[in-house]
Amino acid sequence: MQRVETLITNRSTATDPITRRLLMVRSITIITAMLLCLITSITSANAYLIRDTELEAGLEDIISPLAIAAGFKADEIKVRVVIAPEFNAFVAGGRTVYINSGLILKAKSPDEVIGVLAHELGHIVAGHVPRRGEAMADAKAASALAALAAIALAAGTGSNDAAVGVMIGGQDRAQRNLLASVRRDESVADELGLQILDDAGYSALGLRDMMQRMASQRALPESRQSSYYTTHPGAETRLTTYQDHVNQSAVSDNILPGRINRLMARLAAKMRAWTENPQDVLRYEEPDPVNTRYGHAIASYRRGDLGTALNDIDALIAGAPDDAFFYEFRGDILLSMGRASDAASAYETAVAARPDSPQILLNLGRALIATNQKPRLERAIEAIEKAASHEPEWAFVRRQLAIAYGRSGRISYADMSLAEEALLTGDTNRAVHLSKRVLARKDLDNIIRNRANDILFRYGTKDP
Repeated sequence: MQRVETLITNRSTATDPITRRLLMVRSITIITAMLLCLITSITSANAYLIRDTELEAGLEDIISPLAIAAGFKADEIKVRVVIAPEFNAFVAGGRTVYINSGLILKAKSPDEVIGVLAHELGHIVAGHVPRRGEAMADAKAASALAALAAIALAAGTGSNDAAVGVMIGGQDRAQRNLLASVRRDESVADELGLQILDDAGYSALGLRDMMQRMASQRALPESRQSSYYTTHPGAETRLTTYQDHVNQSAVSDNILPGRINRLMARLAAKMRAWTENPQDVLRYEEPDPVNTRYGHAIASYRRGDLGTALNDIDALIAGAPDDAFFYEFRGDILLSMGRASDAASAYETAVAARPDSPQILLNLGRALIATNQKPRLERAIEAIEKAASHEPEWAFVRRQLAIAYGRSGRISYADMSLAEEALLTGDTNRAVHLSKRVLARKDLDNIIRNRANDILFRYGTKDP
């Protein structure tokens, strides 16, 4: 699991492509002052993006039937996880759904998670994101995501009164117009999400049950909620929509396959192990003993008890020798123990089972670099190049590729990778400087020359 970018700070370098794409958020005329208010309202969440192969693959497996029902290809919708305690999910530019760790941990059933994912697909199908993205194009990436999360939380569940109060407390007409637009979009997404659930053969009982909880948790009495209901659908209004659908749908009694229930239980166990106090995790017993041991292995790893973590994961592998994610985590442990060669072997086993997983490929490359064995650098470069082909805008991958190139003596390639990393982090001056340095070398590969010239053509002076 890799932390990508803190979302509530004012960093000027949004290094991750996911964070950069969040500039295209579900918003319409929003102003800087409003962004700052929204950031303040969710600062306690300390939200940040993480990248984890198993979590993303599991959630994408779950959303796949919904994607097909919505008219997309099975693998066309991506899911990313935001570490934030709120029960929330949202969409941003592209075909990506962002889901909070709080939703995974607080959902009472997989049906609730599936219902929320269907709702977010409704936003994508309706084209809400592109229509609202232009106003956020110049915002800082972290600020944009903070604003998006606050808007989505307030409009999507009605559970964050503080965020909503900040947004509608003033008299600014633009703010009211924004939330009125959000309110309409949420209603449309509800209807589309319910249709997607029906078409996929999934019951909407999870959405109904979730909204019942939201309605019962409203902090303000009804007499004081009128202004809230003018700006987004209230929990009770949405509850009525969901209940009417459940009463009429032919698939309301459908039960999820056991595989989905087991998958969600494992994802929740892993999320709990990574986000909660390790001591608490070590005392926690999951319903499935495999998930308990997995969680304990992660908690021991986080505490620095690497020997215990390794023993636990080895026991899990003995019971599930084909589980790629157990091998991936074994590689993480071994790399942290300084056993780079053994880590590379574990990652190779994981890659054999999941050859197109960029994060496993990246970690394989990093482990091979860490062996300090020059003959292994070509395999490292091969693995990281493949990771980069799957994640072309992930700056960290470019940095690791530069390290591998540099240690193998391919300095022009290393500088080119660093130039591309600089572009992805918004440092165009550095990208131009590195590109000029690349072009100053003799006997330059034409591919590298063209890539360097392209940067200079866009941001500097083209090489003659």
